[in-house]
Amino acid sequence: MCTTKACIRTSAESKQTDPQLSGSVGKLESKNYSGTKVMQKMTVSEHLSMYWRFFFSGQYRTPEEALPQEKVHVAELLDRNRDQLKAAWLGHSSLLIAIDGYTVLTDPIFEQRISLVGPTSFHKDLPLEVKDLPHVDVVIISHDHYDHLNAYSIRKLADKAGVFVVPSGVGARLAEWGITKEKIVELNWWQEYALDEHLTIAATPAQHFSGRGLTDRNSTLWASWAILGPNHRVFFSGDSGYFDGFKQIGGKYGPFDTTFIECGAYNEKWSGIHMFPEQTVQAHRDLGGKILQPIHWATFNLSLHPWYEPVERLIAAAGSAGVTTSTPVMGKIVDYTVFQPTFQPAFQLQDHWWKPAMARSLRRVKPQLATAGR
Repeated sequence: MCTTKACIRTSAESKQTDPQLSGSVGKLESKNYSGTKVMQKMTVSEHLSMYWRFFFSGQYRTPEEALPQEKVHVAELLDRNRDQLKAAWLGHSSLLIAIDGYTVLTDPIFEQRISLVGPTSFHKDLPLEVKDLPHVDVVIISHDHYDHLNAYSIRKLADKAGVFVVPSGVGARLAEWGITKEKIVELNWWQEYALDEHLTIAATPAQHFSGRGLTDRNSTLWASWAILGPNHRVFFSGDSGYFDGFKQIGGKYGPFDTTFIECGAYNEKWSGIHMFPEQTVQAHRDLGGKILQPIHWATFNLSLHPWYEPVERLIAAAGSAGVTTSTPVMGKIVDYTVFQPTFQPAFQLQDHWWKPAMARSLRRVKPQLATAGR
C-alpha cells in the first residue's frame, strides 16, 4: 500500500476546475461547483415557513415503523475474488464495495443518530456492526457534513482501515479523531491516488458545499469519486446537485459498471446541492453508467418530501429512459459481476421492498400529489 505523495497524480482537468485552498484548511474559492452559490435566496418569512414545515409537518416524511433490512453476510461479500464487483448498501451513502479483490467503504455511519440534534435512522438496527467488519483497504469520505463524516465511526475504523481517502482539508478532522497521518490521503478534484498498481481512487467534482458549524462554511473540499479497478469501474456521487461535470467525469473515467448516486433530500429551494430523482437518472447517463443504484434515501429525514418518493420518481424516470436500476434492501449483497445490462433486461435488479411500508404510510393520511419542489 502506498500513502506517499508519489502515489498521487494530478490530471490536466485540474487546471480548469480545481479549487484553491489557502493553507491546509483555508476558505474554499471555487467559482464553478459551490452549490451555495446557486441555491435560491429565501426571505426571513420563507425560512420560518420552511423550518415550521420541517419540524412540525410530518406527512409521509418518516415511515410508520422501522424499515426492513438484511444483515450483511461479510464472508459472502469479501471473498477476495480478483474478478468481481459486489456491494452492500449500509444505508444513506454508506456502501461496502468489493471490487476486483479490494474492499472499499464509503461515508461510513455506524450510529443510529448522526448528531446530538440530528435525525434518527428509519431502521431499527444496523445491517453491519463495525465490530464485525474485517480489514477494509480504503475508506472514502465525500465531505464533512455530519451525515457523511461520523466521528464515532471514524474512530472505530482506525485499526480496521488501510487508508482514508478524503477531500482536501478533511484530513485534519480525521487526525483530531486519532487517525495517523500515514493513513490519511487528501485529494483535490482530478487528483488520483494509486493504492497499488491495480486500484486507483480518483477525486472528481461535485456541486455541493461543506462545513460542520457556523464559522467553517466551505473551508474544506467536497467531492464525488471514481473507483477504478483492473476489471471494474464504479462511481460514487457523495452529495451533489446536477451539473455538467458529470459528462466530464464520464468522458474521462467512464463507462462505469455501476453508479451509486444520491436521489433524496431534494427541494426546489436547494436544488443546487441535491438532485431530483430525474436528474439522478440523467447524471447516470452522463457518466456512461450501466447499472444505477440510488443512495441517500430511506434512511434519515433530511427534507420535506415523503420518505418513499425518491425511489418512486427515480424508477419512473429510469423506465422512460431505459436505464437499468438496482434497488436492494439495506444490507442485501448485490453481485454486479453477474448482472450486466448487456445480458439482462432492464430492471432485472429491482426489489420493491419499500412498497408495503409505503402502503402503510399512505393509509395514514389521504395522499397528496408530489411536486418537483417538495
